[in-house]
Amino acid sequence: MGFSHKILIVDDEEPVLNFIVSLFSKYGHSCETAKDGIEALEKFKKNSFDSAVIDIVMPHKDGITLTRELANLYPNLPIMIMTGHADDHSAELAMAAGALEFIKKPFSSNEFILRFDKMMHDHKGMETLRALSLTDELTDLYNRRRFFVLAEQYLKVAIRTKKRSLLLYIDMDDLKWINDHCGHNEGDQALMAFASILRKTFRESDIIARIGGDEFAVLFESTDENDEMLMTRLYENIRDYNTRVSQDYKLSVSVGTAQFDPEYPISIDGLFSKADALMYAQKRERTKKESRLGVRNGQGDFST
Repeated sequence: MGFSHKILIVDDEEPVLNFIVSLFSKYGHSCETAKDGIEALEKFKKNSFDSAVIDIVMPHKDGITLTRELANLYPNLPIMIMTGHADDHSAELAMAAGALEFIKKPFSSNEFILRFDKMMHDHKGMETLRALSLTDELTDLYNRRRFFVLAEQYLKVAIRTKKRSLLLYIDMDDLKWINDHCGHNEGDQALMAFASILRKTFRESDIIARIGGDEFAVLFESTDENDEMLMTRLYENIRDYNTRVSQDYKLSVSVGTAQFDPEYPISIDGLFSKADALMYAQKRERTKKESRLGVRNGQGDFST
């Protein structure tokens, strides 16, 4: 099988539970059991499971209802439905409720394991595609689409908890210059290096994304002390990178910030407009400074 999974088995028949637990154990999986839908939901509140195997006919809460509720609570949970009914309508109901696989009783050990393996393999493929659709292929940060979804949720929580947030809109300076003078491969390396700096600077709970091209965004909980510390750390990490890595250019950034106040909430688009204006103002100021000093990228440190 290759992978070990933690599985919840839900059936009101003790012999069936024992048979499936024994079968899964032979393949290295760990199992917990529940005798009805209500007990199953309680188990999910207390534990994390990789998948669920559920019988349709059970007391208190049937398998179709349980599957529908689990699909709403855990949209990415792979569920296999079991039934003693011979009609195809049960399979249609199960799939419509959110199940990925369906098996009719009685079944052989081989059929059961083959169907379960197929379900988990298909699920892994879907997860891979989902991850690709939500992350930037080059930097492995969130992409623009995922950032806006997460940011909207983040700001709703901020309003509920009455906590301020800060948006950074970051432009990596001179990417065109790097591409033109050092080649696009070097430009890609610069983008990946800066993404690594962002991951090093900010926390796992912060939302970090490549919005497109040379533009990045970070959204995090804001306090006066925290804001100053993180901005200082960002510039220090950029300077440290430029000191350690010998190349024909230096990484530098222009940054615009916009604070979200839960007492006076605005949309994520509104935040971006504010941060964007400040970022371009900083970029114009930097360009004037370079022009005045008569330098190009790589001959002056404008990371702050």
